Amino acid sequence: MRTRSGRARKRPLCGGPMQKYGRAASGRQRWRCRACRLSMVAGNGGARRVRELESFVSWLRGGRTQEECGGRGFRRRVAWRWQVEPLIALPATRRHVPMADGAYISHNRCLLVLMDGVTGEVARFRWCAHETIAAYRALLHGVPAPDVLAGDGMRGMETAARAEWPDARLQRCLAHVQRDTRRDLTMHPRTQAGRELRKLSLKPARVRTAEQAAQWAEALNAWHERWRGLVGERTTAKQDPGSPEALAGRKWWWTHERLRRSCKRSERLFRDGRLFAHLDPRLPEGGPAPGTTNRLEGGVNSPIRRILVNHRGMIQAHMMRACEYECFMRSPGPDLKALPEAHETRERTRASAKAQQERESERHTGDEPAPGSGVDWNELHASTPYPNNTS
Repeated sequence: MRTRSGRARKRPLCGGPMQKYGRAASGRQRWRCRACRLSMVAGNGGARRVRELESFVSWLRGGRTQEECGGRGFRRRVAWRWQVEPLIALPATRRHVPMADGAYISHNRCLLVLMDGVTGEVARFRWCAHETIAAYRALLHGVPAPDVLAGDGMRGMETAARAEWPDARLQRCLAHVQRDTRRDLTMHPRTQAGRELRKLSLKPARVRTAEQAAQWAEALNAWHERWRGLVGERTTAKQDPGSPEALAGRKWWWTHERLRRSCKRSERLFRDGRLFAHLDPRLPEGGPAPGTTNRLEGGVNSPIRRILVNHRGMIQAHMMRACEYECFMRSPGPDLKALPEAHETRERTRASAKAQQERESERHTGDEPAPGSGVDWNELHASTPYPNNTS
């Protein structure tokens, strides 16, 4: 039998070559697959759809308005593109230092992003309502364990990372640590202890070696020894009965609670190895490890917010799809040509599963009861004769 040409049209489901099989009533060419014996009418709009999708993504990531692109006609042309779901394949390679963070948009939706901290490529993304443990576990599940995971310190992320990657180190973003300290101490603390701690909190971002990290820890310990009495001061409800703490029913509280919280946070992070994990000399050879998540904030979160501002007014579904396209275009090797075909395959699979479910439900809608819902004969009848005492 004659071998099919390598340029023959391929069947989307089985991938086998097809042959011409007459024409449809509309005059379009009909094709038939000899392997699965199914025919189809395939137009020449595949390349056109890919070009439309590329122009749509270019408009989405740019700053042009809909009116500049054609207004109502543009919206009619891009209607089908909002249905194409851009998915990123599960990463199979081990990442040295991935970064994880969540970007909140309106309607109480949060986009969790996992990005390679070395290359800047988006490895995975997932939608959730809040940054919970379950949401982060779903994001990290199936991804090869890295050497270090950098994040902003959310408890959900750290707990999920310990469960999914027990051997991975955790690096708290130094920029977020500095921000938390500034929130507690303000930019201009009033006390001398606060001013010294504020100055000390700015140094971890400039630490480059393990020796400098040890020197910083010694300086923090010296500060704590010098101000131990101030940090440990307490105030009782009897001393200040009109304070909000006393009115809330508390018997005592720390006098300088914010100062103490800032100090204890730095001590705890250094003791747990989450403050300078990127400087650990025991890490495998994998290149330099960043100490902040600035690359994720500026490389993914910032462009997402810019898209939502440039195209403000979109409905929730379009906002979510726009964020997904931005993540997809920043993934390793984004291929827009494969998106329409992959989307059609997923839709056919979903339609087939839905039809199968409907057929199963129709089988049990007649007079015959569904399995497990009928009445057993033994439930209404006794196995032994009832005693007859009337005789």
